[in-house]
Amino acid sequence: MLVQTYFPQQLAPSRYDGYLASGWFRGSVMLYKMDILCLDKDLFSVVNIRLNLQKHSMKKSLRKIERKGDERFTISTGPAQPNPEKELLYLQHKEKFKGFIHPTLSDYLSSGFHQTVFDTREICVYDGDKLIAVSFFDRGERALASLLGLYDPEYKSYSLGIYTMIKELRYGIQNGYKWYYPGYVLDRPSPFDYKLRLGEFEYYNNNRRWSKFENHDPSSTKSYLFRSKLNELAEMLNAKGRKFQEVLYPLFSMGYVGYWNAEFLKYPLFLELSGNKEEKTILSFDLDLNAYVVLKVIPAQNYDHLMNMETSQEFEEQDNYKMKLLMVSEQLCITPDKEGTLIKL
Repeated sequence: MLVQTYFPQQLAPSRYDGYLASGWFRGSVMLYKMDILCLDKDLFSVVNIRLNLQKHSMKKSLRKIERKGDERFTISTGPAQPNPEKELLYLQHKEKFKGFIHPTLSDYLSSGFHQTVFDTREICVYDGDKLIAVSFFDRGERALASLLGLYDPEYKSYSLGIYTMIKELRYGIQNGYKWYYPGYVLDRPSPFDYKLRLGEFEYYNNNRRWSKFENHDPSSTKSYLFRSKLNELAEMLNAKGRKFQEVLYPLFSMGYVGYWNAEFLKYPLFLELSGNKEEKTILSFDLDLNAYVVLKVIPAQNYDHLMNMETSQEFEEQDNYKMKLLMVSEQLCITPDKEGTLIKL
């Protein structure tokens, strides 16, 4: 499955460690596992990474950033406590976020609930009495999970995003934690790669094992396979003279997480055949079934209330994104992927 979700009612620290070690992330009040993302007009695979704090050695460049910050700023660490100052930093950062965005910091951390099952801490950075940066991280039993870093853009020269992550590393080392999970990078170069500056990372591979990041092979990812199958479909349609449009569908996760009497579309990328009808014929590849699929889809009426998150600007401005929730109206064809075999239209 490309997406898995879990809403824990209780969560022991050791159990949280287990989820992190199995490739899960924390998102607001839920845990989720997502293999593919639609970003920057393309399809990417998520690559989970972690640092072994017991073997970690701080690089000279990181020590320089830390020393520069320590000479000017003061630090406080404690339980996460959203307030207007931190909400303002979050608001300043929202335009930099990609994908789906929680409207407020409080919503990001707890979705409006007074408490959650997560033990979330914060590191605050002050220039005098002024809050200029804050980062949030969860504590497990032997693991820390970095969640979010915010900083005042006027202090950009101090690399405060990296500075607060360095302080999270220090916290973990000083308090005897073993693992530090800073989320993920992508299977190809991206803005997320700044995390890799922190040290020698491991990544979660296709065999559900952790391996040295230097061994990561982008051609082994699900997005690479998915893209190659869609390219084969496109070549077939071109050979037949069929007109189509390639569409990225960031709402594909709704096809995996819904509990409603509707079959929402679950493919992050598909080829839409030309036509003027509201009901569209699309082609895609099902990684779970290892099969090509041809479906008819329609806009999902009366389900707009399910989408309670904001979207990044790129989703609204690029033509190849489909941001209307879709549901499957008819399954026309499923063709197992066999060597030399493609869908016959």
